[in-house]
Amino acid sequence: MKKIYLTMTLLGIAISPIFGQVCSPDNSITKSGVYPDQPDTAYADQAYDFSFQILSIKDTAVIFSGQNVTADIDSVKVDAVIGLPNNFDYACNPSQCTFTHKAVGCINLKGNPTPDQVGVYDIKIATTAYASASLLPIGPPLKLPVADTTEGYKLVIKGDGSASIFENNLSAVNVYPNPSSNGVFMLHANAPITSIEVFDTRARKVNFTRHHTNNTIVLNLSDTPQGIYVLKMDIDNKQVVKRIIH
Repeated sequence: MKKIYLTMTLLGIAISPIFGQVCSPDNSITKSGVYPDQPDTAYADQAYDFSFQILSIKDTAVIFSGQNVTADIDSVKVDAVIGLPNNFDYACNPSQCTFTHKAVGCINLKGNPTPDQVGVYDIKIATTAYASASLLPIGPPLKLPVADTTEGYKLVIKGDGSASIFENNLSAVNVYPNPSSNGVFMLHANAPITSIEVFDTRARKVNFTRHHTNNTIVLNLSDTPQGIYVLKMDIDNKQVVKRIIH
């Protein structure tokens, strides 16, 4: 049985359910945690769209009435995000921002950063973990709602973006799963994707294959080494740049 302090139960940046298009969970994830461990960098005058993949822990150690108690985590509810700049908001899948160890969830962060918002934003996440624990060998388990706030996430906004206007909803693109365990990504946009390029972290162009399935482009990087890549797309006469992890 794992012994993990409750401060580790927070699994990502919180998001309120306001967006029609929300992230897709990567069900290949089997180890609890948040992936990746920090959000992508945002750029002024470029629309921001980033998703965390989340799998809650199953159990933890808590202190209740002065006793060390092993508690089974029923769920972790993200209550609020503290420190997001203006023009940013968030949405979860599941929509109520409640995560369990039984299924992967995700959190999608969107925003329209402006030049006067360039800087580093410390993000704090308020959560409530709902746990079941027994203080005695017999008897009904206690229900322990435990509030917590986790720090350590940083949203960086830079001012050297190349776009001059925000992409609109028609040009928004969803890339999933991200990270991908096998190098296969799904790309879905509400406007035509006219070009796709993939680069490694040394700005070298990477070979890939792709095919269409209904309104989705299937991008295959399975022959490339695992790592971080930059996906550049032209959509609705605008360039959209996303980081993908294989």
